[in-house]
Amino acid sequence: MVSLPEITINKSDLTDLNKSKKLEWLITNGLGGYSSSTVTGMNTRKYHGLLITSVKPPLDRKVTLSKVEEEIEIDGKTYELSTNRYLDVIHPKGYVLLEKFELNPFPCFTYKIGDLTFEKKIYMFYGKNAVAITYSIASKNKNVKLKLRPLVNYRSIYSLTKDVINFKTVEDDSAVKISMGEDFLKISCNSGRYFPNNFEESKKWYWNFFYEADDERGEDCIENAYNPGLFEIDMNKKSVVLIAQFNDETDYDIDELIKKEIKRKKLLLNSFFKINKLPEEDWIKWLVLSSDSHIIKRYDDSTSIIAGYHWFGEWGRDAFISLPGLCLATGRYNDAREIIKTFLYKTKNGLVPNYLGGNDAYNSIDASLWMINAIYKYYLKTDDIEFVMKIFDKLKSIIAFYMNGTDGVAMDRDFLLKHKGGLTWMDAAVDGKPITPRDGKAVEIQALWFNALKIMEFFCDKLNNKSGESYKKIAEEVKQQFIKKFWSGNYLKDNVNDDTIRPNQLIALNLPFKMIDEEKERIILETIKKFLLTDYGIRTLPKEHVNFHPNYVGNLQQRDKAYHNGTIWPWLLGLYTKDKSTIKKFVEQEVKRYGLGCISELIDGDKPFESKGCISQAWSVATLLEALI
Repeated sequence: MVSLPEITINKSDLTDLNKSKKLEWLITNGLGGYSSSTVTGMNTRKYHGLLITSVKPPLDRKVTLSKVEEEIEIDGKTYELSTNRYLDVIHPKGYVLLEKFELNPFPCFTYKIGDLTFEKKIYMFYGKNAVAITYSIASKNKNVKLKLRPLVNYRSIYSLTKDVINFKTVEDDSAVKISMGEDFLKISCNSGRYFPNNFEESKKWYWNFFYEADDERGEDCIENAYNPGLFEIDMNKKSVVLIAQFNDETDYDIDELIKKEIKRKKLLLNSFFKINKLPEEDWIKWLVLSSDSHIIKRYDDSTSIIAGYHWFGEWGRDAFISLPGLCLATGRYNDAREIIKTFLYKTKNGLVPNYLGGNDAYNSIDASLWMINAIYKYYLKTDDIEFVMKIFDKLKSIIAFYMNGTDGVAMDRDFLLKHKGGLTWMDAAVDGKPITPRDGKAVEIQALWFNALKIMEFFCDKLNNKSGESYKKIAEEVKQQFIKKFWSGNYLKDNVNDDTIRPNQLIALNLPFKMIDEEKERIILETIKKFLLTDYGIRTLPKEHVNFHPNYVGNLQQRDKAYHNGTIWPWLLGLYTKDKSTIKKFVEQEVKRYGLGCISELIDGDKPFESKGCISQAWSVATLLEALI
């Protein structure tokens, strides 16, 4: 069976806090929940925590176990292993005792104290809102005592705890159950004893944690956490296990759960390499494992895709750009079909929801077209004509809405799609006004429209449906008008009335049905290489452009000005090249410098080219995976 990949961060980088605080790890549970922090264990975001649960998967994600304060006592002398940033101080400084950090693919912290080696590992399990932390010593010492103080919260990942919460606790010698309204968190240990915190309520709190990454983003960044008590353990066992479970009191065999989760991950890798006949290299393994993090089961047992960790939810556009890489490249065909069903049956006036989250948002003009593209690719992989037959009327309805006009988009007299601004993937806005409005007729929208019409023609042929000829005729008109109005001689205009060189034209080169011939494609790629390509991927705007804003820094308004105006988006690299050596070079550097084992949302478009945004973005992973096959 294929081995699991590993990333190691050594002591020199761990003790340089300016470096180590920017290296984050992430493990997930297939429900939208996760465990994540930095390699020192110092939380730098409101989104960090050891147990982030999905109360209504994947919705209503809450931080429940923020972290565990750890002390080890050796022959009567105490060493604090935690690292925290408070308002005016870093305390304790456990990171100086870290010997190494490994992700394999679970986080493992190794501390060196004299001749004693102490190891901590963190595990999450598929389908369970639970986290397990194991502690062990490699060297024998009869006088080693471990003290664990869990820090608890109960708040949305988007908010912070400011006031004292009156948690109710029930405890025994080995566990504490903390009531959170109708919910609860149970924390238990397989060894030692639990001692409740008997201080007055206000003294049970750790005050003024300061989250540096949120501060840099101009967001609220100070909060408090609750300590219900202390686990005290004599380290005379080979391994000590602390487990936190949300709304779950099952007495799990943790060793069996760990073995099961390791086996599940290895089977995912085995399936991928068996299907695609690629070399079993770690950089590819990280892409496959990262893809797994984004495929989730919802509260209604349907399947969906999380667009990005930590803060994104279910986005229609992201889901269907990502589906071929996340699901089809990895052989997860049932998941692909179920994801299509999840979004397809929520269409409204021909539009796939751009966001699922209670109040579904229908503000994407391309999500439906990306979905049709994904359905076609699903069919090519599975030959599942029965599924196509069942959904065909819905697909016809989508095309009809686009032809006749729906919310923000309609086929114009020239058969191209005319649309309002702010509805493409470049949708950042400040004060309600799109930064890159792109209203009119954007290049990738026309390419997706032509592709969708040709796919409908293809399916009509397979189903002996007479509508195919009309789709064919409209597609021919679209192609003629597209070449006439978008081809500049060296590249495709970004909009019918905007000759800016942007990477959106790459989409027109990467769809199954293309309007561009090989010679034009060669010229376009040369232009992209000259104006947009960097060693870190494809910029969203040429460096010479007056609106070039390469660095994604500052508050939300400042960041949104740069979001699509100079930053690099890794998902575009998968559209630019299929060269495995280029992709390998990029992935090998990216999985070790921001979200470990992950591919980020974006990268600054100029020096020092730092990775930014979400530490793991679905379409960043997906298009790179798809480019490999």
